Amino acid sequence: MSNPITDLKLVDNVFVKMHQFINIGDTHQGHAHAFDHITLLSSGAVKMVHDNGEDEYKAPHLIVTPKGVKHQFTALEPNTVFCCIHAIRDGDGLNDVASPDITPEQAFELLTTYSLTT
Repeated sequence: MSNPITDLKLVDNVFVKMHQFINIGDTHQGHAHAFDHITLLSSGAVKMVHDNGEDEYKAPHLIVTPKGVKHQFTALEPNTVFCCIHAIRDGDGLNDVASPDITPEQAFELLTTYSLTT
């Protein structure tokens, strides 16, 4: 079991972090966000363990996770790829989408502040 290979891009105030699981059983560290967000499962299949139980999804699938819900993904198929997608926030996670004019450094600082990684 290992962590996913990740790639992160920030474009026009949109955060996209791609996770690639090579092997069945690969897992990413669980976390929660202060805002609702979407995960695009583009290939493979995952088990999502979350505060309200667990679900299994097969690609292609869009997974919506409400704010504050801790969630963790585990690959059920090799070469599973999913992307966490959300606006960059600068407040409490409601009406607080950050300006698209922020620098990449400011964006990463906000992501660290407002992503509730555990």
